[in-house]
Amino acid sequence: TMQGQRTAPPDMQCKDKFLVQSTVVPEGTTMDQITSNM
Repeated sequence: TMQGQRTAPPDMQCKDKFLVQSTVVPEGTTMDQITSNM
């Protein structure tokens, strides 16, 4: 769960990092067919 900072960093620079992962699935794939192994 992401939450906003309660106070601004002293140097006003955010050092947060995010990892975005994605994959291509065939058309018609349902939510039931999606697994964490993809």
